[in-house]
Amino acid sequence: MQHLEEIRKFWHNAQDLGSLPDDYQSWKAAQKQDFLWNSRILKSKYDQLPPLRKIDIVSLFFTALKTKMDRQLDEAPSNWKKAIHAHGSVAKIKFISTNNTSFSGLFKGADYGLLRLSVTGDPSDRGFAPGLALKLFVDENPSGNFSALVSLVGQDKNYNFFANELSNIVPIAKSFGPIVTNLIFTRVTKYPTKLYLEDLGEIGQHGQKESKAYYPAQVFLVPNPNIKFAESPPHDFRNDLATIPTGTSVYTVYGVSQEEATDKNDNRQKAKIIGHIETTSEFVSSFYGDSQLFFRHQRFRNR
Repeated sequence: MQHLEEIRKFWHNAQDLGSLPDDYQSWKAAQKQDFLWNSRILKSKYDQLPPLRKIDIVSLFFTALKTKMDRQLDEAPSNWKKAIHAHGSVAKIKFISTNNTSFSGLFKGADYGLLRLSVTGDPSDRGFAPGLALKLFVDENPSGNFSALVSLVGQDKNYNFFANELSNIVPIAKSFGPIVTNLIFTRVTKYPTKLYLEDLGEIGQHGQKESKAYYPAQVFLVPNPNIKFAESPPHDFRNDLATIPTGTSVYTVYGVSQEEATDKNDNRQKAKIIGHIETTSEFVSSFYGDSQLFFRHQRFRNR
């Protein structure tokens, strides 16, 4: 009942908001971040956290996955429903690159972004399976986005969100649930366990186009070892995330180049530090962050 009340509360407050402004895409990166954070996320912040939902395989089957791959906007269609990763927490972030990175575009740094941390579904159903979605805003252009997982099966009964590294490429799992999910995603991509990073290398945060995009084949997000949450007993990860203070480096990002990457599961050893993801706000759980904030999945193309 509380969850339904939160939904009613949000839409009562959002009646005058409508969809994104018509000229939203032409805004500066800082303005886009400020608008989504203050006028959408904070205004729909939950007074009480809704219960985590199980993965909805039936809804996933009927989801317009082509939209997930191709939509260039930061807000989902009005009828969008998250069948997986339904609940999470969002923070404002900046990506601080290393001075010597050879990668281009947003990999050279971005001052304005959003990070959403979530689990695939209710951990009591299939175990605790962390994932993240990253959005880096660009002046007068669509944002750069990518998502990452620990694995398709998660980390069993370990409820520490920062226990393991995440990546945009994960091994194919042989258990029933991941097999079904992969089959659904093969309707729109030949590589359902991989996401491409090209769009983040094509343009810088001020809208400058790269003459030649140079981007990693795979990234690894290594949690800050100083952030430690309890592995047990079972508890809501969103309460853990709410304790992370502004100005925290949450992940160190490693990347392996297209030239060095292979399909032999040895890319982690070749990866070099690209930069760090640092929070510029607290983590907030909200109706907008769970329902309308949109992160594009870029189809993976074989090299």
